[in-house]
Amino acid sequence: MKVSDNIDECASNPCQNGAICLDRVNEYNCFCVPGFQGNRCEIDINECASRPCKNNGTCLNEMDRYLCKCVPGYTGTFHSCVLPPLWWNTAAMQNITCNPNQGEHCAAESKYQRLNLATTLQVHNMDVSLFCNKGVNCDVEIDECDSGPCQNRGTCTDHIGFYTCTCAPGFEGEHCELDILECASQPCLNNATCLEGVKNYSCACWPVFCLPSKEVLCCASSGVCLAGYTGQRCEEDVDECATDPCHNGGVCFERSNQTYYGTGHDFLSEFSYSQAAGFLCWCQPGFSGVECAVNIDECKNDPCENGATCKDAIADYFCYCAPSQDGIIWGGKNCSVELTGCQMHACQNEALCIPTYQAETHGHVCQCQPGFYDAKCSTPTTFSFSSQGYIFIDMPMNNNRSRKDVAEDYLAMVSLRFRTTLPDAILFYRGNEAEYLFLELSDGMLHLGLRRDDAESSLLLKRLRVDDGQWHKAEVLLQDSLQLKLWHKACDTGVCLQDFPIRDGVASLSLAFLKTYIGGVDGDLTANNTWSRESFIGCLEDLEIDYQAILPLDIPHRESSPVELGCNRTEWCHSQPCSQRGLCVDLWATFRCDCTRPYEGQTCSHEYPAGTFGLEDSSSFASFTIADNPGANFNISFFIRTLKLSGLVLQISNGTDPCLTVYLKSGQLQIATSSANAVTFSENLADGRRYLVTLTFQGGRVHASHSDRDVEVGQLAVLPLVAGFEVYVGGLPHQDHVSTWGGYFKGCLQDFQLNNRRMEFFPTQAENYNLPQKVYVGQTTNLAPGCISDDTCKVETLTALCTVHGAKGGCYDVSPVFQSGPCHNGGTCAITWNDFSCSCPANFTGNTCEERVWCASDLCPKATSCVDVPAGYVCLANATFHGNAAFEFTTNASVTRALNSLHLDFKTRDEDAILLWATEEVDSLQIAIQNSTLLVDIRSGNSIEGVSFLSQTPIADGSWHSLSLSMEEPSVLSSRWLVHLDGSVNMTLQGNAGNLDFLKNNVLIVLAENFTGCLGHVNIGGVYLPFTGQLSYPQPEQFLQSSRGHIQLGCTGADVCASSPCLNAGTCEDLFNSFQCACSVGWEGPLCESNIDDCKSSPCVHGDCVDSVADFQCDCFRGYIGKKCNINVDDCMRHQCLNGGTCVDGVYSYSCKCPAHFNVCGCGFARLPFPPQQCGKNFTCLNGGKCTSGTWGANCTCKPGFTGRKCQININECEPNPCQNGGTCQDSVNKYQCVCSASYTGERCDVDVSRSFPPLITVGAAGATLLFALVAASVIAMKKRRATQGTYSPSRQEKDGARVELWNVIKLPPTERLI
Repeated sequence: MKVSDNIDECASNPCQNGAICLDRVNEYNCFCVPGFQGNRCEIDINECASRPCKNNGTCLNEMDRYLCKCVPGYTGTFHSCVLPPLWWNTAAMQNITCNPNQGEHCAAESKYQRLNLATTLQVHNMDVSLFCNKGVNCDVEIDECDSGPCQNRGTCTDHIGFYTCTCAPGFEGEHCELDILECASQPCLNNATCLEGVKNYSCACWPVFCLPSKEVLCCASSGVCLAGYTGQRCEEDVDECATDPCHNGGVCFERSNQTYYGTGHDFLSEFSYSQAAGFLCWCQPGFSGVECAVNIDECKNDPCENGATCKDAIADYFCYCAPSQDGIIWGGKNCSVELTGCQMHACQNEALCIPTYQAETHGHVCQCQPGFYDAKCSTPTTFSFSSQGYIFIDMPMNNNRSRKDVAEDYLAMVSLRFRTTLPDAILFYRGNEAEYLFLELSDGMLHLGLRRDDAESSLLLKRLRVDDGQWHKAEVLLQDSLQLKLWHKACDTGVCLQDFPIRDGVASLSLAFLKTYIGGVDGDLTANNTWSRESFIGCLEDLEIDYQAILPLDIPHRESSPVELGCNRTEWCHSQPCSQRGLCVDLWATFRCDCTRPYEGQTCSHEYPAGTFGLEDSSSFASFTIADNPGANFNISFFIRTLKLSGLVLQISNGTDPCLTVYLKSGQLQIATSSANAVTFSENLADGRRYLVTLTFQGGRVHASHSDRDVEVGQLAVLPLVAGFEVYVGGLPHQDHVSTWGGYFKGCLQDFQLNNRRMEFFPTQAENYNLPQKVYVGQTTNLAPGCISDDTCKVETLTALCTVHGAKGGCYDVSPVFQSGPCHNGGTCAITWNDFSCSCPANFTGNTCEERVWCASDLCPKATSCVDVPAGYVCLANATFHGNAAFEFTTNASVTRALNSLHLDFKTRDEDAILLWATEEVDSLQIAIQNSTLLVDIRSGNSIEGVSFLSQTPIADGSWHSLSLSMEEPSVLSSRWLVHLDGSVNMTLQGNAGNLDFLKNNVLIVLAENFTGCLGHVNIGGVYLPFTGQLSYPQPEQFLQSSRGHIQLGCTGADVCASSPCLNAGTCEDLFNSFQCACSVGWEGPLCESNIDDCKSSPCVHGDCVDSVADFQCDCFRGYIGKKCNINVDDCMRHQCLNGGTCVDGVYSYSCKCPAHFNVCGCGFARLPFPPQQCGKNFTCLNGGKCTSGTWGANCTCKPGFTGRKCQININECEPNPCQNGGTCQDSVNKYQCVCSASYTGERCDVDVSRSFPPLITVGAAGATLLFALVAASVIAMKKRRATQGTYSPSRQEKDGARVELWNVIKLPPTERLI
């Protein structure tokens, strides 16, 4: 062996128990497998040393592991044993061991035998891992309840190695799998179904009854369900009628009431629990549905005829008959009966006859005009108060009404119509000083007052004046509220209503209210309760107190009574008794004039005299002394008229110094306390007109009013005025003092007042007239009465004329030469109050006729018009140009005015042409047509840019166009220009340019270059360029025609209108070689060939439109009138609701809002009695009528010939008269008889006896035989005729058929029968 060879120490396998040997130099190392230790891995590690098994488990040491033998009921976290299956008897099992090395092969030991557990589990299809993968420490108790072995909500209790089940109520068994049967004793009643529960049961109470739109509820043990029965055991019968489910008076029947079955009312013949739920409603007539909630629409089948409107009611309907369209008025239940009751009537005093049809009988009622009463409207109700006084009426308590009726309806009611012009008056007063109800006029408005039970109420209809002398109707009603109703055109629907709730409602009628005063009251204490405290003077009518008419004939009259029958009214103000714009106030018994200053007197006929100051430039004034103490707050008023711009009006002095001065300066009024302290009223008063000026001094401030305009002038401290102060009007005694205030006043002053007390210029001259108290009468100097003008047209001496000359040129006799006033050239002067006016001859004008009117001398030739210009005239005319040579103009070198404007009229169809142009060096002017639009270009003055304009609309349309140009600021060298084309507003052009003065330098102005069309007036700076160049004019400033061509005057093109191309009266307009049609109203189109559809805008609001020429017609729907069918016909104009009902207009209908005790049919009939009447008890049919009891009462079926609710009316078969040709009708029961005149016969006297047989003629023997036979047959026929001649018989009607029946039913009036 070599020294270098390494000995393999592992060759002998020193490492035990499967360890790995690693050879090293002279040694080795052993790497042990798990579970062993030591140098050679010879030591088996004891895994049980740490006592890992818990709960008394036995530890078994294995290689690299341990095993725990667990006591029954425990397992470990790793490789432990679990509980055996339920079928395994735990008592038979001693131990279960699981070997992890054996996988799923576990062994179990029994006290009887040792079993292969894996094999056993596999036999029973169980997973070995459930038992053999839980660990080895036996530290977890097995939860035998983990699998939930207890059923039906049973509670599981875990034990060591087993479990127990505690069952919920209603279940039993080892696992609570058995249900205890509570329904076995059949506890549910009334055929209910028992439903098993848990330890209980529930009863299905049936049947379940469902109403529409209601939720179906399940019947639970609580009984909350819609079923026939309820309760725990369905032992209670549900009272479905307890909640009154049947509406509108329907009667409720329970389905569970077995006594109803077999009795009708929609119940079956036998009771069944399947029908026991719910209820049945027996509905009142007019209603249907499960709960009688549906109102049957009786109008559904359109029962109303002849255009009537149907309105549904309860178990009924009403037909509102259409207004008469062709004279026929329809009535009856269905508006199918022609009403004839007004063909003969006794209504008086223009009363409206309203035909009626009740119980198949024609009649009428008279609707009275205001002021009349009773069935025929023959009794007047109008009376008047001509002086102060009153009427006392003591109303009876009962008045056919009990206290209960009064309390349930109203306490007090008053209705009346009145007419007066007094603003304050008592209309009526009910009660005494402590309790009252009154209606009065207060400041022209209705005021209602109430006091009862120490509570006061008041109503005022504001802004509705009723003191206008017209009739007004008012009504007061006291019930659960206090109501005031006024019929007035300013109110909506024509009636204004105000009400006020009464505290604690209606109790009883106070006895004090039975005492009623009309037109006033008795005693001041009672009158003090009212606002007006004045008696009524005027007219009353239609007075009703508590629905009882108070007629003037029933009012006791005494000699001293203020009451008069009728309404004798004098319209005092109709004759306009107040002069000078005075306001007439009608006081009913007399009148009063409220005069305007300066007029006074009973009829404002006295004018307070004015005074003229400074007549013919004299110095005049008036002075007064104040006799009272006005103080610092006062007012001064006066009329003033002057043309002088300055002058003293008024000065008040304390004797030494002026305290207040009022004077004119530049026509405006100055108010001053000194010359340096003044305020100005800036209105111009010096224009020759008369003004009323009022100056008010209040608290150091001054107000001035003039022409109903009041302004605050400013602050001015004025010394208080006291007695003894001097007042000077118009001037001062010393002339040098008055010059400070503009000199003496010249003009007229009138009605001068200080604190509304006059200063008299002159003693009063009026006889039998007392002026108001004056302040005083003063002293006047040079004051003329009245308002007098200077003689402004007086002749003035101009020079002297020598009539006798001496030898040496001396003058021995001189005569003055006069001129006729200020008017020249033969003008006539007329004085116009301190001024004059000149009436000039025809050829002169001006203020003094100094300017000649040239055109008055007819200087221009035909086809031209003369226009006056300064110092001359010009003849102007339109001119026609045909594109030939242009025409040139220049100034005459005498134009001095500034040329800062231009005007040009033209008419053309040229799209490109020059109207006017001129140029000088850099200055130029051009007006042209470019591409059919107007071009303006101006370059002048010191402006470089110039101005230009191009129109937005074409102008080459053959129509006249007008162009005006002007400088915006003519006084500057260069400014903007304004352009005005046709009817447009002025437009400011961009840029700047100077004026056109460069044209004065003999510059050529060229017109109409390459232009075809017409030019009208052309002027530059107001100087015309006339086309009549051959004429010479006197004025110095002119433009002269420099070219020699002849201009064609007038605007004439082709006669395009000669053929009258415009149709339908259209007017042809010549547009220069073209035309345009101006259509007459109603036509359109290029040639006026189309009729304008006036219906296109749908003008008919409620109707169909029919087009016509320039108009339309509307075929209105029913109920509307007017040009555009926009006016709803007021159906209440022809219908009045009776018994205090209010008419409410509708569309082609109306309705009545009735009081509680009247029905809706016009408020004319009381409601049917309730409870309904019954045959044989409280209702009997007369005249053989058959009585039938119904749901709403008894009715009668009448025998032929009778009608009415109780068959009490004998039908008059003679109404209308069926007998013709003057026959007299005699009525009997169900028939009539006509007594005919000698010339007629027949049932209705409709057979002419004279025409019954043909005239006799000569016949032969055979003819005679035939004639004899005919005569014999006629005699027999006439005998038969006499049996029924002139008599109506029902049996004859049946025999003759429908023809006779039709005559009886229709009963045409005589006029229609003749047709």
